[in-house]
Amino acid sequence: MQFNHANFAVADVRAAAAFFARHFDFAIVGEAHDNFVVMEGEGGFVLNFMASGKAEASYHKNFHIGFFVGSVAEVRLKQAELSAAGHSPSEVQQFSRGGSRTTTFYCEAPGGFLVEVASTAAD
Repeated sequence: MQFNHANFAVADVRAAAAFFARHFDFAIVGEAHDNFVVMEGEGGFVLNFMASGKAEASYHKNFHIGFFVGSVAEVRLKQAELSAAGHSPSEVQQFSRGGSRTTTFYCEAPGGFLVEVASTAAD
């Protein structure tokens, strides 16, 4: 069994799709007007965004999706990119995760849920 997709209810489907296309290289592979978008990322992972109506869906404050990159430099570059685009990511942090040193930051995506970008590389 393989984890295939995640579905998010968001107030602005187009804003969520644009965020993941621009910053995380997802491509739209299906859509229904402004109410539903299917996006595919590297490795075939699928994100669906569906209209939640006029209000944002409510996600738990610690709920997030995560992307691992190959180096600390990539983490820092992505944080700078999101900051320059006005998305207000957190500062880059380093901590121990299950015995591995992790460099990471979080950013709220359009739709009200967090995105994590992290690396366990030693550079």
